[in-house]
Amino acid sequence: MAETGIYLHCDFHVHTRYSPCAQPEMVPKDIVDRARERGVKYLGLTDHVFGFTDPAILKHARQDCPPCDGNPEVLFGCEADVMSVGRTAVTREMIDTLDYIMVAANHFTNEWQKMVEMPLSNEPEVVGRHFLKMFNYAATLDYADVIVHPFYVIPGSFDVRSIYTLTENDLMPGIESAAANGVAVEISRRSITPEHIDFLTPFYRLCKKAGVKFSVGSDSHRLEDVGRTDLLTPLISELGLQDGDFWIPKKNGGKIE
Repeated sequence: MAETGIYLHCDFHVHTRYSPCAQPEMVPKDIVDRARERGVKYLGLTDHVFGFTDPAILKHARQDCPPCDGNPEVLFGCEADVMSVGRTAVTREMIDTLDYIMVAANHFTNEWQKMVEMPLSNEPEVVGRHFLKMFNYAATLDYADVIVHPFYVIPGSFDVRSIYTLTENDLMPGIESAAANGVAVEISRRSITPEHIDFLTPFYRLCKKAGVKFSVGSDSHRLEDVGRTDLLTPLISELGLQDGDFWIPKKNGGKIE
């Protein structure tokens, strides 16, 4: 287990009401209050930026956030789509103005997200390779700080067995790219679902061995989930992660402190 459990005081993946999939209750002031109640010291607001999203929503969340005294320290990021190799929803303004950039390399599993490149077929091997291609590209992005919920297959989209077709040899090039580029991978509640954990536990072990940092987040879309990174304790303990294994963003941009 982490020496002092810094992950218990971090939540870098929280959506406000400006994300189309978040609940109306996700008002920045109420998010901050809930985070403080849960003992969160570092809170990140990361609204979705899909291909069709007006990035102005990121300004709205910042404007709605009340002045804070550092309890918690509030950082502003985004969760932007990787839409295909060579194309993301990240803009220059986002890179210049946000504290950090999270990229999602798996949103082709949303049927309504038509702007993201889809697998050529539903065959598990083909889908698995598509997950891998998108992850590998995300790991090369010099402006990316975190790849969120890596290899997460959204229920009702594709057969989750698709990711289990990938081997250690398949995964290592992308993991090594992430390590070389300082791109962290996220551990969230998506990681601990029964369908995914048998794939993701060895995946995270490979990441640790390669020196990849880990970001923790609740991926909250409702207030009751804000700050619930304690749910990740069993997996973090099994991986043997220490405080130094975790990614902490710098205010006003930057990589690991």
